[in-house]
Amino acid sequence: MPEETTPPEVSPPTIFLIEEDDHVRPLLKGSLRQRGYRVLVAADFEDALEWVRADGHLSPDLVLINLVGKTPEETLRAGRVLRQHAKYDGHTPLVVIPEDVPAEYEGTDDNVSGNEWVCYYGEESEQLQALISRLLNRPPS
Repeated sequence: MPEETTPPEVSPPTIFLIEEDDHVRPLLKGSLRQRGYRVLVAADFEDALEWVRADGHLSPDLVLINLVGKTPEETLRAGRVLRQHAKYDGHTPLVVIPEDVPAEYEGTDDNVSGNEWVCYYGEESEQLQALISRLLNRPPS
């Protein structure tokens, strides 16, 4: 007699969002959740660092970071520090979303090193969502 099986539960990809802008944070968090992602949120770098140090099991599928007043390079360095303290398998994408986007870069994303990206999405977040979907090998919703 055939045995009934239940397919394994597939948990949604987890995004660790570090967003210092109080106005952008809830919008970005809501947009990501609406697209089916699990979102862990830190309001600033210090909060994020404290979280990853305290929780040695934190293993997001993607780190998304915006630090107010920092250059993309400074934000990349901060993201690398976070990944060093988190459970990291070497494949977790790090995506920096700069605070100010020069007009000539708007709508582009730049693979700066390995699995590290800078996404210049400007006012429209569809490009950021497309990059996240690509990096997580998930069709856009």
